[in-house]
Amino acid sequence: MALSSKPGSTADAQKRTLKIKASAVKRLIKDKALYLAELSKQQKHIEELVSQNAEGADIRKQKEVLEETLQMIPHIESRIKNSLKDLENHLASADSELKAAQEYVDAKAVVEEAAKALPEDVSNNNAGAVAAVGSQEQQDSKAE
Repeated sequence: MALSSKPGSTADAQKRTLKIKASAVKRLIKDKALYLAELSKQQKHIEELVSQNAEGADIRKQKEVLEETLQMIPHIESRIKNSLKDLENHLASADSELKAAQEYVDAKAVVEEAAKALPEDVSNNNAGAVAAVGSQEQQDSKAE
């Protein structure tokens, strides 16, 4: 019986570790997508409040919520980068048996997916959203 076919073998442990690391990166990518969706939803909500001439306090509170969401995006991107680096290190240290496993192929696909989810320059990625919030605040202060 080959070593890798025994439950609890080193190869099985490596596969399990690889699967866990890949799943963590996938989960973080989904979290980022949820934050971006929330950001868009919140921006639309603020625009609706402004167009309906809602009370200033209501608009300010919603802007606070928007700012909290904006602050989470760089944080989640940092977590993706760290988890991705950990996954890539694990892939780089894989032996030939692990490289032949489906878990390895799946993890490589997750690395490609994560590369698409991360911008080259995180600060520039959120600059547009921050600028939009700032210009909306200027418009609101003129209206009040």
